[in-house]
Amino acid sequence: MTRAALLPALARQALAGTGPIARAHQILAHAMASSFTTAAAVDWCALLIIAFAIRMQMARPQGADRCGKRSTKLALAQRGAARSKAPGSRGGDGSSCPGGVVVSAPTLAAPERVDAAGIADMTELAGLACGRYAIAPNCGLHLYPLTENWTYRVDAGPAAPVVLRIYRPGGRPPAEILSELAWMNAIGRQSRSLVPDVIPTAGGSLVLELTRKAPLHPCYCVMFSYATGREPAEEELAAWFPELGAITARLHRHARSWTRPSWFRRPRWDVSTTLGGRPHWGPWQKFVTDAEELTQLERLARVVTARLREFGEGTDRFGLVHADLRLANLLVDGERVTVIDFEDCGLSWYLYDLACALTFNEGRADVRELIALWVDGYRQVEPLSADDEKEIDTFLMLRRLMLTAYAGLRHDTELAAEMRANGYNSETCTIAEPYLSRFS
Repeated sequence: MTRAALLPALARQALAGTGPIARAHQILAHAMASSFTTAAAVDWCALLIIAFAIRMQMARPQGADRCGKRSTKLALAQRGAARSKAPGSRGGDGSSCPGGVVVSAPTLAAPERVDAAGIADMTELAGLACGRYAIAPNCGLHLYPLTENWTYRVDAGPAAPVVLRIYRPGGRPPAEILSELAWMNAIGRQSRSLVPDVIPTAGGSLVLELTRKAPLHPCYCVMFSYATGREPAEEELAAWFPELGAITARLHRHARSWTRPSWFRRPRWDVSTTLGGRPHWGPWQKFVTDAEELTQLERLARVVTARLREFGEGTDRFGLVHADLRLANLLVDGERVTVIDFEDCGLSWYLYDLACALTFNEGRADVRELIALWVDGYRQVEPLSADDEKEIDTFLMLRRLMLTAYAGLRHDTELAAEMRANGYNSETCTIAEPYLSRFS
C-alpha cells in the first residue's frame, strides 16, 4: 500500500480504536514495518496522534462536566480534605477547569445551615461546626491569637490537623466569604502549594452557617488544610524578601488574568474606605489620644490622601490584592512559602501588598534594602514602573494609618494591646517625618 493510501486508512483505524495502531505507542513500529523512512514515519505519526486525541475527546462519558469529571455532592464529600471546586471558581484563564475555555459562573451557592440557637461561646460553636466535617466532638481545639476572626487548629487523632475559621459575627456576608474562597481555589489550581486547601463539609458545602436567634448574629465557618511552617524571622527578611516580591507578583498576575464569577464581591480599599468618609475600619483618629500625635498624623493623612488621588486607580495600579501580606500570614518551610489568611482580600492598589509585607517593620534600619529586594523579586515576574516605585513610601504611610484605625476598631484584641504598649502612634510620627519633609 502506498503512503498516500495508508495514511487515511490508519487515521480511520485510530479514530475507531481498531487495527494495529489503536494505541499511540504502536504507531512508529507499524510505520517502520511498512518500509517507510524515519522522516516519513514521523510525519504521519504526528497525524495519527492528533486523530487519536480526537477519538479520546469523542469518547468522553455522557453527563460529565466541562472538565470530564462528574460533579456530585457525594463525590465531593468522599474527597474529604482534597481540593474542592468552589462555586464559580475557575482555572488561571478564567475557566472552570485549568486550561479550559471560559464558561459561565454558576449561581452563588447558599451555605449549609446548622442550628446553634443559644450558643454564644466560640469554642462550643467550633466543636459543633467540626461535627459537620465528620470530626469527632472530642477533638483538640487550639485557638490562635485573636486579631479579627476566631481561628482554631483542630487535632483529630492520627489524621493531619486542619484549621477552622469562625468569621466575626456580623462581619463578612456569605457572598464575600465565597468570593475569597473562589480566588484561593483558583490560585491553588495554578500554584498548588502556595495557598491552603479549602475543605468542604461532609455535605459538600464550602461555607457552614451556624444559625442563632436574635440578637446573636449567625456565625459563618470555613475549614482549611493545615499549612506547615513558621513566620519568617526578623533576621531572615533580607533572604526572603526577593521571594516575597516574586510571590506577590504572581498573585497580581493571576488576579489580572482571572475572570471572576459574576457574583464575586469583595471590599474596596480606596481613599474613601481607608482614610476618607466611609472607612471600613472606622476613623483612625479613634486610636490617637495624644494631641501632638494627632496633629502630626492628621497632617500625614492629608498628604497621603492627596498623593493617592493623584496616583489614581488605573488598571495597571489597582486591582484584586491580598491586602494583608504581613509576615504573620506567611509560613516558610524549607524553601516553600505558603500564603494564608485572604480574609481582607479586595480591590486596592497593588503596591499596598508591599506595604503590608513591611507591617511593623517600616522603621528598620535596613528597610530601604528590603524594599529594593522586594522590588527586584517582583520585577522578575511582573513589571513595576519607576513612577510606581517612587510612590512606595506613600503606601507605607497608608498602611501605618490603617493599622491605627484597626487598633481603634479592635481595641480588645491582643494586637491592639501590643500596639499601645509599644507606642505605635509615636513611632508612626517619627517614621513619617522624612516623608512629610519630601512631600508636604
